[in-house]
Amino acid sequence: MAADAGLSRGTLREVLSLTLKPRLSSLHKLFSHLGLQLNIFASPAQEISPDYSTIGAGYLILRDGFESWKIHFMNMIDEFRRIPDPRLLILPPPSSLDSKLVALCASIACSLAKEVQMSPPQWANREYYLEEPWFPSGIESLKAMSILESPLPFRRNNIFVGMNFMERA
Repeated sequence: MAADAGLSRGTLREVLSLTLKPRLSSLHKLFSHLGLQLNIFASPAQEISPDYSTIGAGYLILRDGFESWKIHFMNMIDEFRRIPDPRLLILPPPSSLDSKLVALCASIACSLAKEVQMSPPQWANREYYLEEPWFPSGIESLKAMSILESPLPFRRNNIFVGMNFMERA
């Protein structure tokens, strides 16, 4: 494997045993050989709570029920705006989460990334188009306004929200 990846056996052994701080070029060779993409991003040194990440919020919603998305996703939004740390968005929500909520989470992640001029995470950048349009507000009289105001990351997933959807009252 070392020869195929273009690494010495010693370097490969140290990388795999986590006893070495490998050079970026060594990691790139190993990841390329394994067919993996190596992504590097800078993040603040501040501690973050995994509960406020896309995956953490997803598990909290699974625990607390569908309607709890409002509090868990809003907490995630607040935390990202407090500390715009890409680690909060990097992992997708659990695959067992309702497809509407996965699409909503992806739309939120893309919107938050855009706010701080960061590339959206790969998982969120794909399309999660819902067969039926979804209006998370659930208020019939707001549907027309939501169709007009819904930001592109939501609209492309067939989700319609008001322009202030990601704001707390």
